[in-house]
Amino acid sequence: MYAAFTPPALLAPYIDAYWIVTTSGPATSRILPDLCADFIFNLDDYSVKAVGTMTTYHDTHTSTASRLLGIRFKPAGMAAFASMPMQLLTDQHIQGDALSLPLVRQLQEAIAQNTNPFQAISHCLLKALPDQPARMQAAIHAIQSSRGNISPLTLAAQVNMSPRNFERTFLQQIGTSAKTFSRIVRCLSAKEALQKQPASSLLALAIDYGYHDHAHLTREFRQITGDAPSEYLSFLYK
Repeated sequence: MYAAFTPPALLAPYIDAYWIVTTSGPATSRILPDLCADFIFNLDDYSVKAVGTMTTYHDTHTSTASRLLGIRFKPAGMAAFASMPMQLLTDQHIQGDALSLPLVRQLQEAIAQNTNPFQAISHCLLKALPDQPARMQAAIHAIQSSRGNISPLTLAAQVNMSPRNFERTFLQQIGTSAKTFSRIVRCLSAKEALQKQPASSLLALAIDYGYHDHAHLTREFRQITGDAPSEYLSFLYK
């Protein structure tokens, strides 16, 4: 069972959602990149792991029943609270103890000591509320608005930063280069369009979303989601 919950308005610039997953036994699931980063707490022993920005799909396997609670941070959201280079977490699952972050320990204690874990998380995060990283948020918005079809040079100019400083800051706060982030946004945008219009031509879809041809779309779609567009449609509507 999966359920998602909306964070308080003051945390909305940083957090996409709180979520909880309960499994009753062995389970396998495929997680696709969503350009977010998560803290994931095991509600049985209150251990925690940090999951960085994903650049490709990840298949997860659980062998026993479990109860997991997650904080899904928006791009640059975790970096705003954790003050760490996010590229260290990219495509990684790292145990919280290895991070030595006071915030992680505070969140663990808050969850363990309260019957309403989401309220406890919100209270803890609101006390540590940082200034919003406006430049990177503006860059992320520009990438998403263009469906991933915008160059790092253009982004740097839009946020009044040198290309080198922009790339370094983007990597530290988001965990990927601006080019990789844009590539994932483009693929996820194409996937959403394919889901809404499954009968559309894949060549037309490829051209519309900035791919050179059908083969280019298929190659990137498979690399990021684990399936070719045709395989994704077969799974979606079987």
